[in-house]
Amino acid sequence: MKWEIHCKQDERIYNVIKDMPEDDEIKVLEEWEKYLNAKLKFPFEAKVVESDYDSIIKVGDRLKVLGIGMIDDLHGIIVDVKKGRRKYCIELCLLEAEGEEKEIVDDYSVWFCNR
Repeated sequence: MKWEIHCKQDERIYNVIKDMPEDDEIKVLEEWEKYLNAKLKFPFEAKVVESDYDSIIKVGDRLKVLGIGMIDDLHGIIVDVKKGRRKYCIELCLLEAEGEEKEIVDDYSVWFCNR
């Protein structure tokens, strides 16, 4: 998969997707899913940085990310989250993780928004 390297983050992203075919986004998302499941320690805390205007989940909400729920060719990796006592699903690229998961989630989000 084609990805230009200009910084350390680009290099980390490239290392995840380098052996993936350019024309098969589902395979690339499956590779991200495998990578994220190996690197992230679920559950972890995250903040919503983007949201639909009419969503129950609002920008600034703090969520507990429970795990990867599914892959969607339009929305990317969808994670299962908990807000208070209720469970929801949200695109991972709309979240900013805290702690050691921050860099990993940010790498995925940068790739997803620029693919």
